[in-house]
Amino acid sequence: MFDLTGRRAVVTGASTGIGAAIAARLAGAGAVVVAVSRSGQVPEAEGSVRPLVADLSDPGDVDGLIDEAVVQLGGLDILVNNAGRAAWAPIGDLDRGHFDSLIGLNLWAPLRLCQLAHPHLAAAEDAAVVMIGSVDAVRPSVGAAVYGATKAGLGAVAVALAKEWRADGIRVTQVDPGLVDTPMAAEILHELASAGASVNIAGRAGKPDEIAALVHYLVAPAGRFANGASFRLDGGAVALGPFDMTER
Repeated sequence: MFDLTGRRAVVTGASTGIGAAIAARLAGAGAVVVAVSRSGQVPEAEGSVRPLVADLSDPGDVDGLIDEAVVQLGGLDILVNNAGRAAWAPIGDLDRGHFDSLIGLNLWAPLRLCQLAHPHLAAAEDAAVVMIGSVDAVRPSVGAAVYGATKAGLGAVAVALAKEWRADGIRVTQVDPGLVDTPMAAEILHELASAGASVNIAGRAGKPDEIAALVHYLVAPAGRFANGASFRLDGGAVALGPFDMTER
């Protein structure tokens, strides 16, 4: 139910953090993985992980990515849109440059990759797409209006694509992680630890491998009943409302 032998996958933002954990997890289950990043760094994995250098804030790199990956893989069964950027600014301080950069990377790039991947996914058997969103899609942080909007928009794209592509046998889902122990979250984690704050029921940040395990389920035969839905994996952050916040 979890064997991915012979499957061909593309994972974006795969040099560190959640993306690296996903690439390693899928490769360990038997998939051949193209790990996309700006650095070309690939995670250590028990399996086949191949680098592909691309900057998804560059429209030219986005437009050429799928073709390059398919040349390496010979086809495509799995696409994990993980690459993204978090940037904070109060709404009163927003400018068009900030807005456009986040929309371009966090929303347009994954949507465009789905467009380009569609013919290859449609030709595969039991193809799957997973978007990596954020808990901010449903509960935006202060100063994260645009970031949260991009992740909510990504969830809308996942639902629409699941409907549009059902005749092609392509499943589309989204994973919305809460706070995860990654380089991108290091500053926030340090501030929370210093304040002794508890931001979820679990009482800790998530681990990249925990997110990767859910993605593995969603793209594997075990996850065939999952489609057109977002799966929140936040340690209970949304369940723990502001009146429940506790000091440890």
